[in-house]
Amino acid sequence: MNTAAVPTARRAYLDNLKTVLVAGVITGHVFITYADVGSWAYLEPSANKAFVIPAALYVALGSMFAMGLFFLIAGLLVPRSLARKGPAGFMGDRLVRLGPPFLAFLLIVFPVVLWMGDGRGRSLAWFFRAQLKDLDPGPLWFVLALLIFSATYAAWRALRPARPTPRPWRPFFLAGLAAGIAAATFVVRLRFPIDSHQIFVLHVWQWPQCIGLFALGIACAENGWLDPVTDRLRRLSGLAALGGALTIVSALLLNIKNTDPLGGGMSWQAAAVAIGEGITAVGSSVWLLGFFQRRLDHAGSLARGMGRAAFGAYVVQAPVAVAIARLAQPLPIVPELKFLFVAPAAVAGSFGLAWLLTRVPGIKRVL
Repeated sequence: MNTAAVPTARRAYLDNLKTVLVAGVITGHVFITYADVGSWAYLEPSANKAFVIPAALYVALGSMFAMGLFFLIAGLLVPRSLARKGPAGFMGDRLVRLGPPFLAFLLIVFPVVLWMGDGRGRSLAWFFRAQLKDLDPGPLWFVLALLIFSATYAAWRALRPARPTPRPWRPFFLAGLAAGIAAATFVVRLRFPIDSHQIFVLHVWQWPQCIGLFALGIACAENGWLDPVTDRLRRLSGLAALGGALTIVSALLLNIKNTDPLGGGMSWQAAAVAIGEGITAVGSSVWLLGFFQRRLDHAGSLARGMGRAAFGAYVVQAPVAVAIARLAQPLPIVPELKFLFVAPAAVAGSFGLAWLLTRVPGIKRVL
């Protein structure tokens, strides 16, 4: 397997990119808390459209590429790990790193988060019983999906080893990937619309984006692509991402009174969102990868610590964000003002708690 393009040392730009992504996801969940523009454990919605509309755009556009970019980063890293550890060692490491956080969150942490967010007089025991039926891991659906994708990749490489010589880069790969994600997204959402429920809340409606970018990351790692992203490709990707985002925003504004058709089905609205998502997911990911390579491939002690704590911050964000929002609930100020200090507090609290947990023997290997 050719993995020469993936160095063994930590890459500062990837750690910095993960840090920004995790902070962005946490901020998005706080936006949902105060604007009610998605699914979250605690809601205290504002009636101020000047706040709700930007919050909706932030959450909608973020969902078009953020999780896919997480999978792209994972894809860039797994070939080296598989080559170094072998299939058995690779999957053992994946199970140790991803399994315990997922099970702990599913069976213990998230029922407590839901109870904190919306107890309504129900006991904590009621939420534990309900969780056995709902099997909702909250944000950690990402962890289970990554475990599934990693196992699939390991099995594929066991059956079909990578080419001994890298494939040459072809610019049309990205256009084909964007088109493939768009087509698959439209088809998948005929059965699984946006925010539909599946076992373990696996966000199947986002899987075309996630699988496509995971595969792109693997292909880049195995063939030395996009390391670095050229300036020309970065600019073109940025323009494509802007065009995709404008497509999504236009569809949203044209259907502002009834956004249901955007979620999926045989409609031009669902097709427009799928096309915009395919373009945005690929364009934004490549642009951000190139930008961080060029501008943010360095880190001081704080940035290094946050990079190492990024996965842990993603894991603990729900209890931290919900606890801070509930503590702020009695304050006699409007929700949009609460957002201004709850969001940064949730980001800082999640990274701070994760950093502390990584200092605990035994937990460090998991987080």
